[in-house]
Amino acid sequence: MRAAATSGARARVLPLALAALALTVVAALVVLLTKTGSPLGDLDIYRGAINTALAGGDLYGYMYAAGHGLGFTYPPFAAVVLMPFALLDSLVAKVIWTVLTFAVTLACIVLLVRTSARAANRASWVAGLAVLVMVSYPFLHNLIVGQVSLFVVALALCDQLLPRRWQGSLVGIAAAIKLTPLVFVPYYLLTRQWRQAAVCIGAFAAASGLAWLFLPGASLSYWTEKLWQTGRVGSTDSTMNKSLLGLLARLLPDGAATTLPWLALAAAVAVLAYWRAARHVRDGNLLAATLVVGSLSVAVSPISWPHHQLWLVFAACWYLLWGGRTATWLAVALFAIFMGYGWFDEYPANTIGPLLGVGLELPSLAVLLVLGFGMTPGARSLSHAPAVADD
Repeated sequence: MRAAATSGARARVLPLALAALALTVVAALVVLLTKTGSPLGDLDIYRGAINTALAGGDLYGYMYAAGHGLGFTYPPFAAVVLMPFALLDSLVAKVIWTVLTFAVTLACIVLLVRTSARAANRASWVAGLAVLVMVSYPFLHNLIVGQVSLFVVALALCDQLLPRRWQGSLVGIAAAIKLTPLVFVPYYLLTRQWRQAAVCIGAFAAASGLAWLFLPGASLSYWTEKLWQTGRVGSTDSTMNKSLLGLLARLLPDGAATTLPWLALAAAVAVLAYWRAARHVRDGNLLAATLVVGSLSVAVSPISWPHHQLWLVFAACWYLLWGGRTATWLAVALFAIFMGYGWFDEYPANTIGPLLGVGLELPSLAVLLVLGFGMTPGARSLSHAPAVADD
């Protein structure tokens, strides 16, 4: 009886202790934001570009003076969605954005925990995973620059919570904000989720059409011209670019053609990812399939900044929730990579030594761990598979 009482006390204390730790991390990050010279720079870009468009200017002509001449690079529907933040006072917009960033992160973790097989100590898992996610570089990068990537990931993750007839709609809306979720369309088709594919494409088209009504000039400019100007997003060979194309651009000799090797590598990785996703769907594990396809978007996108790799951070959380030796070691490896802050910095080519070069490329290769092992590594039977909603 005494042992049972002690166990019960620990069960009550652990979630409270982890929750206190998570709140401490939140407070520390808020202090960090206030001390950053120009916090939420990407949000400033969104606001500046949208206000320029509202004043009759060019949405894609705005250049952010404090951000190396960066401008708005997303489809016009993203500007429509983000318009309320442009109408608010700058400080108010940044406070709301930051609160939403923490809240949506927590919601994603709760979804992962509730969908996993973990039936006990769920509060402890949520708080503990929140700490790990918040100290990972992809989250920190998303938080500090005020990125929309987290919200795009959250839309795709939460899509499966919708009634079956509406599944695919949130993915389509996410793709209208940022094109990378379009990788879900082949996944739906290959796994014969015909309704989800149609709803996804329909939601994407409807959202993009809505943007034509509000921003016809910007829409025409984006879909006929700006979409193909990949240089507006950033330099492919930047050490901050963690896509497979970025990896090839840095590893191949100067002047070497990268397009064909990249297309071949991307095609091979896509086949592996869709095969993994199809197996997860067959096993009834829709969230695992979503994590695999989301991770694929990081690999095959021409440019993948650190905040795009939130997909891989959530995959690492899933490994911990799944349990087992292989999954645990994969989670440890991924979190070790994503807590190596220095590996993500921008370095001139002539300053990169052999050891630093390896560290710089580990985040680019991390996606191959996820796609290679899938989201249920070491599973021996379907009886241990997490429960998910029926498709």
